[in-house]
Amino acid sequence: MRRTWWVVILVMVLGVAGYLGAQAYASHIFEQELGRTIEALRDDGQWEVERKNVEQGWFQSQGHLQLSPTGDDRWQAEIPYNASHGILSTRLNGAVQILLSEDGDTSSTHMVFGDVLPSAEPRWTATFHTLDRQADGRLDVAGFELSRDEAQLSFSGAEFTAEGRLGDVAVQGQIAPIRWQQGREQLAIGPVHLNSRYQSSDDYYFHQRNELILNRLDYQGPQRAPVTLTGVHYSDETRLDDQLRLDMSLSLEQAQVAGEPLLAGRVDASLDRLDGQAARQLARQVETMIEEEGGDLSGLDEGGRRRLLQRLEPTILSMLENSPRFILEGATLSSSLFGVDTRGHGELVFDGQNVRTLSVLDLLDTDASAWRERLDGRFTWNGIPPWSRCSWVYRWIRVSS
Repeated sequence: MRRTWWVVILVMVLGVAGYLGAQAYASHIFEQELGRTIEALRDDGQWEVERKNVEQGWFQSQGHLQLSPTGDDRWQAEIPYNASHGILSTRLNGAVQILLSEDGDTSSTHMVFGDVLPSAEPRWTATFHTLDRQADGRLDVAGFELSRDEAQLSFSGAEFTAEGRLGDVAVQGQIAPIRWQQGREQLAIGPVHLNSRYQSSDDYYFHQRNELILNRLDYQGPQRAPVTLTGVHYSDETRLDDQLRLDMSLSLEQAQVAGEPLLAGRVDASLDRLDGQAARQLARQVETMIEEEGGDLSGLDEGGRRRLLQRLEPTILSMLENSPRFILEGATLSSSLFGVDTRGHGELVFDGQNVRTLSVLDLLDTDASAWRERLDGRFTWNGIPPWSRCSWVYRWIRVSS
């Protein structure tokens, strides 16, 4: 009997030790991944990140993050967090506050949420999964109403969700309707839906997809007919591997004026055959230049911009050696009001042969004839209305001065 109790006690001790060990491991992995994320933001060169008031524990942790753009002390984000560690996951929650500084004076700051906007701080929750080191979270932005100089702004709130890991993040969001009114002039936008995914690696290979859907836009003016847009859909996809390629799509379900259908349309286009290796080299060079200028290139004068382009010129020209191509994959425009039902497609190619004879500085001048002469393309349009002076088939054989 006594031996049985010793076995029970030993099992309990081992169980408690295993549980505490698992808790310690979970909290360690959380701290490790949080540190990696902070270092990745710092290495990006666009952000300054500080972590303060840190208290680490096996069961509970807390801290405070300060995030601000490099070289810009006019605003910063304050992000306090509380973490509850479990064996398989860590649950976090906190808030976000944006602080504005007048002329960079950090001793005089205003809180965006509370001082500038009559709204509570956005709140967020997240879960970090210990085993696969993935995370998912949600951000809720409260609505508010703002009145100033006889103008009224009403915001109904927004919510965003994110999931993934460092280097592979998917974000979705919905922004509730926004209304603005000043006298007899009114503008209503929304709801707006966002969907994005960003995948990247340390060697500048990346793949990004973005989607924005605007359900409705209404505008009314005192001396204008009411305008309504419905079903505005924009999407793009950028891929950088052996080449840099950009695909874009924009569509409009319907535009109305005074309640009458006006037009609808869609455009699908792409840009490809940009050298991927040169594009990655250009990204590294620009990142280095931004660091050399203290994180901001906007203050460069004309001479500074020219010197920057001269340094980048060999890499920019290398990107063009494969003869980049703009493809209008399809364009439609229909309007029952004007009797229009037009469709078109085509492509425009930049001749990259002996491209190093060009000067990038010529693009800053109004007459860049050497660049224009390398453009060659053909566009075909069908369904041009009779009242149009355009021909049924439009060809762009050569673009030159």
